[in-house]
Amino acid sequence: MQFYLDEDTPAGYSATRAVPFPVLGERVGLCKRVRIMSNNFKDQLPRDVHELLLNRPDEQGKQISVHEILDTRKDGEKRKFFTVPVIVVLIVILLSGIGIAYIMADDIRAEQFNAMMHGELGKYKESLRKAQEDRIRDIEAVTGNKYGSLTLFYSPKTARVSIKEFKYTQDCSQFTDEIAILTCLKKATDYSQTPETREVDNPSLHLDKEKKEIIEQIPLNDIPIQESNDERNTIYRYEYEIQIEADGYHPRYFFITGDSEHRKDVENWVTLVWDMKGPGLYMADFQGADLMPTAETAKENYKKALMDIECIRREIEAKRKEGKTITDDTVQGLEIELLNRNGFKTSEEFRIIDQELRKDEEFFAAFQKELASITCK
Repeated sequence: MQFYLDEDTPAGYSATRAVPFPVLGERVGLCKRVRIMSNNFKDQLPRDVHELLLNRPDEQGKQISVHEILDTRKDGEKRKFFTVPVIVVLIVILLSGIGIAYIMADDIRAEQFNAMMHGELGKYKESLRKAQEDRIRDIEAVTGNKYGSLTLFYSPKTARVSIKEFKYTQDCSQFTDEIAILTCLKKATDYSQTPETREVDNPSLHLDKEKKEIIEQIPLNDIPIQESNDERNTIYRYEYEIQIEADGYHPRYFFITGDSEHRKDVENWVTLVWDMKGPGLYMADFQGADLMPTAETAKENYKKALMDIECIRREIEAKRKEGKTITDDTVQGLEIELLNRNGFKTSEEFRIIDQELRKDEEFFAAFQKELASITCK
């Protein structure tokens, strides 16, 4: 669009300087357009009006260059740093840093992030699933219930059997992570804790002596060795003390455990360890318990055994004088047989009784006289 001054231009306006305005679509700088408009408007004003408005001292002080206005605006924009885009970028950077720090602070998250960056996230998740299944199987194996079977047989058959159960608790319920639970469950049992105890009932405690009742054997089936709770985060381990005693006999003591590292190193105690014989089948190697009589109880059997041995020696001496050959091994075999007939299980048992009775000098001296004067059949 163009504007020209026509013939009706009012007096005082310049008709010789028609200035074209920018055509629509033509790119003209803001400074150039303002300058053109200013000059055009200045030339079109009557001289007296121009002088009145622009040449007054108070108006001259208000004149500001268009370049200065534009430069001032541009400089102000340059000095303003925290604009909205800059703030958004800074927030994004801060959140990204926090996110990376959060990821790297945990090994599992770091591994997952690394797998994702390498395009192996699916493979990584599959490995986690398999590892979790393995841990579950391990927990089930560690916390599986175990039961044992044991048959007690002994002599004399009127003996009393006392069975005491000790229950130790390994509580890992404070952990929620499967790895932590498994690590806790695999720890050795803390035997410094005070276990729960109870007496196990058995038929030997209810014998009627007046009726001369006896017990051939005591079967102990499915006695607990290890049990766990339903959540499988707590294990209960069991140990047993067995005492077999009878009047006039030395008692026998047995300690049964599932932990081969936890033995009862106390004099006169025998430790038995549960041994797995099959899936879920545990047994202890109990070979019986023949109680050894006290010296006083064995005194009469001792005297009778020595009298029988004295008679067999006299007979052997007589046959040897007749010229018959009887070896020392044969004599020793006969003596052991006579000891067994008189209630002595082994030569060692007889030796212990012999030592005890010899301490009673009065008894032993009187018995020696009796032994020398016996008449053998």
